[in-house]
Amino acid sequence: MVKAVGEIDLSNTEAFAAALAGTTGPVVIDLTEVHYIDSAGMSVLFTHAERTELISSPLLRPILEMSGLTSMATVRRAEE
Repeated sequence: MVKAVGEIDLSNTEAFAAALAGTTGPVVIDLTEVHYIDSAGMSVLFTHAERTELISSPLLRPILEMSGLTSMATVRRAEE
């Protein structure tokens, strides 16, 4: 599992991409504590979409849906 916290933007996407590249096979990405993601962060998610399961907060869900990522990766809501 890869857990992201805070913002995923151009300033840290290199580290985020490296964390995902360091995994093999399917990976769960916990985005429940992410409150901002820009296009650079979305690009990293799209790169790994076919092998990821995303756990999202209600804040990010509309962004994931509008981008089309929900049709490429498994996305589930955070358990309350």
